[in-house]
Amino acid sequence: MVDAPIKAPLWVRALFGGLAKVPMPIMHVLGDGLGWLYYMLDKRHRSIALRNLARVFPEKPKKERKKIAKKAFKQMGRTLMEIPYVFSASADDLQQYVTIEGKEVLTNALAKQKGVFLLASHFSNWELMGLLPAMMGYQTSMIYRQLNQKPLDTYTLASRSRFGTQLYSRNTGVRWLLKALKNNHCIVSALDQHMGAGNGIKVPFLGHIASTSHLPAPFVAKGVPMIGMALVRQGNDFDFTLKFWDVPCPELTDDKATNEILIMTAACKSFDDVIKSNPEQWLWMHRRWRAVETDEKLTQVVHGAP
Repeated sequence: MVDAPIKAPLWVRALFGGLAKVPMPIMHVLGDGLGWLYYMLDKRHRSIALRNLARVFPEKPKKERKKIAKKAFKQMGRTLMEIPYVFSASADDLQQYVTIEGKEVLTNALAKQKGVFLLASHFSNWELMGLLPAMMGYQTSMIYRQLNQKPLDTYTLASRSRFGTQLYSRNTGVRWLLKALKNNHCIVSALDQHMGAGNGIKVPFLGHIASTSHLPAPFVAKGVPMIGMALVRQGNDFDFTLKFWDVPCPELTDDKATNEILIMTAACKSFDDVIKSNPEQWLWMHRRWRAVETDEKLTQVVHGAP
């Protein structure tokens, strides 16, 4: 667990504090430009995004998939330029830009007093999304991945935990998880990142096999609820809708391994609608389907790939 309080170096706080005061329209213009440059200059990640889009949307013309990719890069640029404000503004200031749908779904799940797995993805402004459960008054815990740059890592940890979210390094193990669930915490768990060898199970994500975290599965099998969560940008402004939806536990079997696959398949499937309805808001430049791409038997399972 990250001990509080956390203090980043003064120069980092001054830099982000200064950027937070720049009007958002200007930051969005800069973000669009940064995203466009990223798309034009980074051939590797551009190719990954286009390959991923071809896999998920084989029915769309190549020209349309390229248009989605460009928008996705600009979306990421905007998100990055919004971070200084997101990491500096008060809870009241941030919440005025967010409309909440389905709050009762989360409230009802927490009423069972078993804790809740809040399933998430790198969609729209995921840093703002990660702050919102704690801002709404829910006890929240999540696993974090350290940044290579120590000053930025310290600043990010301080910012992510400033509303009370408890952060745990991915190298800490999961003993903390038992206590957090016992105390009825919301456990934020991202499902859209490739898991390395031996760290995940292969289940469909957006309709294609991908290596996925199975962290929630054994707890869900014992009755812990799963709730999907996504922060959807409205238009091109700093204006969002935070959506919660119930992810029912599927009918289980007597086999633990089968149950993990059934549970995580249902968890991943629940993101189909929100991502496919707003494809430009998801992080397509990540090698989500690396498990397929590195398997010689499955390398051709990229429908419509350019």
